[in-house]
Amino acid sequence: MWGCGIVTAVPLIVYANGAKLLRLSTIGILQYIAPTMIFLTAVLVFGEPFGRAQAIAFPLIWVALVIYSIPMIRQMKNKAA
Repeated sequence: MWGCGIVTAVPLIVYANGAKLLRLSTIGILQYIAPTMIFLTAVLVFGEPFGRAQAIAFPLIWVALVIYSIPMIRQMKNKAA
């Protein structure tokens, strides 16, 4: 029983320390990538149902991420130049 707390706490502590080194926008994008990978695994590997609502919502979320990311990418390019 005590081992469960350690198994839960250690990855969270490592993530929290690593997150301090990243920009908040990067962490935000990573927070979308992880659930997307889980979603794709559920649908493609485990055969979970993929209905009309999911078919509409899934691309809209990624379109919003692209729109959000474009100014950030432009800003990074301008700093590099």
